[in-house]
Amino acid sequence: MSLTRKICSVFGLVADLMLASSLHRARAVEPKPLHWLFASKAAAALASDSDVSRLLDGARPFVFAGPPLKVLPPGWKAVSLRSFKSFGAIRDALETKALGPEVEGVMYDYEKWRFTPTEEQQNPAGRLKEAADLIHTKGLLFFTAPAVDLVAVLQPDADWKRQDETYLRLGLAADAARYADVFDVQSQRFERDPERYAKFVREAAAQARQANPKILVLAGLSTEPSGQHVTASDILRAIEATREVVDGYWFNIPEPSEYSPAVTEFRPDIAVEVLRQLAASQAQ
Repeated sequence: MSLTRKICSVFGLVADLMLASSLHRARAVEPKPLHWLFASKAAAALASDSDVSRLLDGARPFVFAGPPLKVLPPGWKAVSLRSFKSFGAIRDALETKALGPEVEGVMYDYEKWRFTPTEEQQNPAGRLKEAADLIHTKGLLFFTAPAVDLVAVLQPDADWKRQDETYLRLGLAADAARYADVFDVQSQRFERDPERYAKFVREAAAQARQANPKILVLAGLSTEPSGQHVTASDILRAIEATREVVDGYWFNIPEPSEYSPAVTEFRPDIAVEVLRQLAASQAQ
């Protein structure tokens, strides 16, 4: 081979390596796709905005089953769920075949409220394996979402301002993740404080994955957590602080109801703005 051809060959190899390295770096910094979970009415509100609806094409968001689920765009490839507040309700629904054929997952959303029996609040890990076995036997995904306010039941003398720390110390994340497929950190109450939000989510996610390395971890977001006024910027800062340590988010757009008595209004416009800005930042 002539000297000229050797030089060209070397420069060609260097160029190929530089291109490969550049592509690798581009892939490394590209944000990973996020898994989303929405209530059915919230999902329907997002679907009504054509720009945001397109952003969720092919995203396979988890969506709680309900009448509005039928109006969701087929392109979303949404995964239908049912949410229950007690083990008994889960067992009854499975035994009576009350779930529709479209349902692919079941969530156990246990909290300090009248919808979760006191015995389950006092021993939140007590029925998790049994629930998981029942749900998995039906070929369904099992979602768990223990609320931070369970701390007030388990340790009523604990400092209520540090319930997130007590939640971690009690191992609630590990218990919830051990037999589940998807675990949600109900972190939304802290989203106006991105540093605290990130610390809680990061430590809860690590605890969950130590108990179950295969677990999919979501973090909670809300347009009005416990009645707090938040902005799209607050939520975007919470996402920015945590998106590398979770697989996605349960984005709650609550409305006034018996499940969220402190909420004053339904604000899908905030969620629309969040999703638009996320898409814009990824396109840059």
